[in-house]
Amino acid sequence: MTADVFLHETGHAVFDMLQIPFTGREEDAADEFSAYMLLHRAKDDTRRLILGVAFLGSEQAQNEMTNPSQLSQFGDVHELPAQRYYNVLCMAYGADPNLFADATKDWHLPEARAKNCHYEYLRYQYAFDALIDIYIDHELVEKLNPKRLLTFNPEAEILFP
Repeated sequence: MTADVFLHETGHAVFDMLQIPFTGREEDAADEFSAYMLLHRAKDDTRRLILGVAFLGSEQAQNEMTNPSQLSQFGDVHELPAQRYYNVLCMAYGADPNLFADATKDWHLPEARAKNCHYEYLRYQYAFDALIDIYIDHELVEKLNPKRLLTFNPEAEILFP
């Protein structure tokens, strides 16, 4: 979840620094930016990170349903947790339906939504390529090997037990 929050906020910074236009709500665009970045990690990391975000979104959505009397949540700048949950799952399924084949069965992504997820992903990929990718130094990216930047290492020393 930490990676998702960091990348969500990075999305806000990228939009601001590069003056990237978006036609929807900025919070939704930042969510999509984060999911897109998570989907471009090594496959095992991608699955772990996306399902971590999905798990937390599912928990928040369940809490949301236990308190439906708070109408003010519908006026928030962020989508409801359940909507954010399904959007992340849809982007992941659209990017790699084999890696996230369990999205419809185990994670409850509705089949009606799943059939269009590939197009949702491609639409975001096109926007990213047209608006953001042009500013990326691809030679530097290749040297940094960011696909393994968020790799989980169980052998790493725990600083705060």
